[in-house]
Amino acid sequence: MIVLNWLAFLIALAVAAVSWGLYTYQPELLLGTPWGPVHVGILLAGSFALGALVMALYALAWWVGLRRTLGRRWRELRQVRSEVENLKRAQVQEIPVIPDRDQQP
Repeated sequence: MIVLNWLAFLIALAVAAVSWGLYTYQPELLLGTPWGPVHVGILLAGSFALGALVMALYALAWWVGLRRTLGRRWRELRQVRSEVENLKRAQVQEIPVIPDRDQQP
């Protein structure tokens, strides 16, 4: 996990460096948009940020689903454990005592 975190950090750093480099050293790289001309470096950084946001939402949805599933499993496990404890208590009380076998000869 540490390696993946460092890899994600390095990729984000590389995208930021490339965006800054494009914006600084190639100021004429403009694309026409409905909101006016926008530099390619800004579009690159924005698209990377948008992709990271979508990935974060997918990860959040996965985490919420996992928590829901684990919560359901834990509730089922607690219910089964309580049923087993109730059966253990019920079996001890339901054992019939035979009077003639209770005494030693």
